[in-house]
Amino acid sequence: MTQSVGIKDVARAAGVSVGTVSNVINRPDTVATETRARVQSAIDRLGYVRSESARQLRAGRSRIMGLLVLDMGNPFFVDVARGAERAAREAGLGVMVCNSAQSASEEAEYLSLFAEQRVRGVLLTPADATGRNIETFRRHNIPFVLVDRVAEGTTECSVSVDDVAGGALAVRHLVDAGHRSIAYVSGPPGLNQVR
Repeated sequence: MTQSVGIKDVARAAGVSVGTVSNVINRPDTVATETRARVQSAIDRLGYVRSESARQLRAGRSRIMGLLVLDMGNPFFVDVARGAERAAREAGLGVMVCNSAQSASEEAEYLSLFAEQRVRGVLLTPADATGRNIETFRRHNIPFVLVDRVAEGTTECSVSVDDVAGGALAVRHLVDAGHRSIAYVSGPPGLNQVR
């Protein structure tokens, strides 16, 4: 069984202090060019990879955002995940994507996992209509935004599609294209988008 390479191993191989290795990794502009090259060479040669969990422990928060959706089989949520990943990457973050499968109990488990991982923030499409899971999660002081849900009567931030405007745009497009017989096929009335 091979043992992972630590920052002390890199410092020893490069003939520098642990602090210098840390500076090369986190603040390379503070280290002389020759020293920086020697440390980088040791990092490459030894295959050193920074321990993100140790870094999170010191910082008190991670570089991960949580995304909890109802159904990753739904193309809408695939697009939301792509957009979240793109924006997170631009901010130097990663995204942990989870699927509640529209289950309030699975949602509660994932929200607990996000709290344990001290994620930076959460994008959430709630499965629990009672709001209990959100109330429990709120105690962790992790910012969150509801996705594809309007939080009526609450102070939650939410982002959703204007389905009425979307329907009007679709019909206007058909009318402008000369169509006069237009049918509307509906889904289950329990869905906000259908209503």
